[in-house]
Amino acid sequence: MLSTSRLWRRWRRASAAALLSAITFLFLAASAQVLAASAQGPLPDTGWLTVPEHPDASVRLSVTGERAGNRVNALLEVSLAKDWKTYWRSPGEGGIAPELEWQESSNIQRVEWHWPLPKRYNLLGFNTLGYEGALAFPLVLHLDDPAQPAVFKGVFTLPSCTYICVLTDFDLTLPLENPGTMRADPERSHRFQQAYSQVPRDTGALSQTAAYWQADRQRLQVLATAAHAWQNPDVLLDDVAGALAEVQLEPPSIEVQGEQLLATFELSSWRELPDLTQLPIQITIFDNSLAEEVTVTASAGPAPVTAQPAMGLLPMLGFALLGGLILNLMPCVLPVLGLKLHSVLNAGTENRRMIRGQFLASAAGILFSFWLLAGFLWALKATGQAVGWGIQFHNTAFIIVMVAVTWLFALNLLGVWTLRLPGAMNQWLATRGDHSHRGHFVQGMFATLLATPCSAPFLGTAVAFALGADTLQLLVIFTALGLGMALPWLTVAAMPRLATYLPKPGRWMSIMQVVFGIMLLLTSAWLLSLLVRLWGGSIVAVTATLLVSITLVLIGRRYGAKVLAVTLSTGIPVITAAVLLTTVGSGRFSLPESHPWQPFEQAAITEQVNAGHVVFVDVTADWCITCKANEMGVLLQQPVYDALHAEDIVLQRADWTTPSSTITDYLQSHGRAGVPFNVVYGPGAPEGVRLPVLLREREVMAALQRARGQ
Repeated sequence: MLSTSRLWRRWRRASAAALLSAITFLFLAASAQVLAASAQGPLPDTGWLTVPEHPDASVRLSVTGERAGNRVNALLEVSLAKDWKTYWRSPGEGGIAPELEWQESSNIQRVEWHWPLPKRYNLLGFNTLGYEGALAFPLVLHLDDPAQPAVFKGVFTLPSCTYICVLTDFDLTLPLENPGTMRADPERSHRFQQAYSQVPRDTGALSQTAAYWQADRQRLQVLATAAHAWQNPDVLLDDVAGALAEVQLEPPSIEVQGEQLLATFELSSWRELPDLTQLPIQITIFDNSLAEEVTVTASAGPAPVTAQPAMGLLPMLGFALLGGLILNLMPCVLPVLGLKLHSVLNAGTENRRMIRGQFLASAAGILFSFWLLAGFLWALKATGQAVGWGIQFHNTAFIIVMVAVTWLFALNLLGVWTLRLPGAMNQWLATRGDHSHRGHFVQGMFATLLATPCSAPFLGTAVAFALGADTLQLLVIFTALGLGMALPWLTVAAMPRLATYLPKPGRWMSIMQVVFGIMLLLTSAWLLSLLVRLWGGSIVAVTATLLVSITLVLIGRRYGAKVLAVTLSTGIPVITAAVLLTTVGSGRFSLPESHPWQPFEQAAITEQVNAGHVVFVDVTADWCITCKANEMGVLLQQPVYDALHAEDIVLQRADWTTPSSTITDYLQSHGRAGVPFNVVYGPGAPEGVRLPVLLREREVMAALQRARGQ
C-alpha cells in the first residue's frame, strides 16, 4: 500500500498538472479570440470628409460593430466650425433639414435615422431649431442578408449657416465585407450610446399627451401630464405627413400647473391651412430630466384645461430677491443682526468709511455663502442625491460645526474668550467676529448658514426653480437670493449716515452684548437638540452639560465668583420659568397635545380621498424654525386645532429631519425644494390645495372647506 505522504505528493502533482492545463487552455482561447479579432481587421470608417468649397464642415460615417439580427449600428458624425449651425428635421422658420440619400446602397433594406434633441436659435429674426459644434446622428442599417457583404453608398446633404448659408454634398461610401462576423468596438459603441441617449423617444414618462386643433383660431394646443412638476419645459412640433412644410410656426406659449403642461402654437400660412385632425403629429416635449417624443392625432376644439403661465427666469429673480430680503426678518438671522449692531456701536457711528467697509464685507460674506450653497447643491444634483433648501441640516458634521461656531461666538460676546488652542487654530479663532473686514465677512457667512433652516415667502419657489434649472440659472438664482439677503447691509454701506440714527454708545451696550450672547447660546442649544435623533438623548445631555460647565468655568475665571453666583441664581429660575411656560402656560400661549399624526404615505392619500376623507399633509423637520412657528402659532391654536380633530380629517406628517428620498420626491413633484410644505386633499380638491409657507388661520380653514367641496 502507498503511504499517506506518497498519496499526498501524487495528488499535488495531479492537481498542479490539471491547473496548468486549465491555464494553458484559457490562454489559447484568449489568443484565439485576439487572432480572430485581428483577422477581422479594423471596422469600416469613411474618415473625416471635407470639401474644398466649405472647409468649416466635415462629416464621418462609421459602424460600431454592434448588430442584432439584420440590424447594424452606425454613426454619422458632423463637425462644424465656430458660429456655424445646421438644422433639425423640422428646422423652424428658416433653413432646411439635412438629407441622406442611400438608395444606391447594396444589401441595405432601409436606414433608421435618429435625431438628437435640438436647441432653439434666433438667426436674423428667424426662430430655428438645430445644432452647433460637434454632433452625431445614430443610424441603424437594416440589411437584406447579414451573411452577405453590403455597401452603404449615398450622399449626405448638409445645410450650414452663419450669416450666409451653404449646402454641402458629401459622398459616402462604406463597404461592409463581413457584417455577420463584425465585433463591437468599445470606443465606437460608447459614442453611439452617448448620441442615442440624446434622442427623444416615448418611454412612457408622460401619463397623458393630447393635441387639440382650433381651425377658426388657427392654433394647435398640446396637453401633457408628467409624473413630477414641470420646471423649464419646451415643446417641439414635427409634421410627420409634411402638411406643415409651408406653415410659419412661432415658438409656443407654455403654461404649467403642477404636473400639467399646456403648449399653444399659433400657425399662419399664405395658403389655407390643412385640417390637422386628420394628420399624425409628432410632438417632442422636454424638460430638465425628460425628453419624450410621441405621435398623436389632434382632436377638434380647445384643450379642456387652462393652466397658469410658466414662470420664466426674470420673475424667479424677483422672487429670489424678495425671498432673500425676507430672510432678514426670520428669527434665524436675528442673533447675527445683533452681532452686526453691536459691532457698529463699538466702532462708533462717526467713521462712515469704516461702517461702509464693514457692511460691504458682511454682504460679500452673504453672497459667498450663497455661492457655496449653490455649488454644494449642484454637486448633490450631479451625483443623484436629494437636494433642497436646508438639506445640509441632514448632515451631522454640519450641525456639530454650527454648534461649535455659535457657542464660540457667544463666548466672544460674553467677553470670556480665553481658550488656549494650538498654534494657527488659536490665531484663526481669536480673530473671528472682530472689527476687521475679514471678521465681518465671516459674520455674513454665519448669517447665511443660520438662515438656511428658515423658509420664507417666495424663497421656496425660487429655490425649486433653481434646483430644476441648468447650472448657470442655479448660480444666477442663488446670487439673487444672496443679493436680496444682503440688501439691508448694502443699503447701510451705500448710506452710512443711517448708522448715525442708532443710539449713542453707553452702558446699555454692555447689557445688549450679554443679551446677544445669551441669544447665541440659545441658538447653540437648539442646534444641539437636533442631534438627539442621531446620537440619542444621553449623549446630547452629556455634551450639553460639558458645554454649560465650560461656559460657567470661563465666566467664573473672567468675572469672578460673584458674577458666577449671580449667573447661576438668575439662570436657573429663568430656565425653570421657561419650561413651565411651555408646558403649563395658560390662555393663547398654552399648547395642547399634538395632533394624532400618521406617517406620510402618498399612496394612501388617494384611498382616503375616495373614501370621502380630507387629508392634511404636513412636511416638516426638527431643524426648520418656520415649521415650529407654523405649528405653535397656527396648527396648535383655535379654531384650527379643533378643525384638524374633525372625524373626516386624516393627518399625515412627512418628517424630513433625516434624509428621505420619498419625501424629497414628493416635494419636487410639487415644485418645492424645502420645508415647511402643507397640502390639503379632499373630494373637492383631489389634486390638493397648497398652503403658503407661513400659515395663517384663515387660509387653513378655507383650504379645509375647499377640500370638502363646500
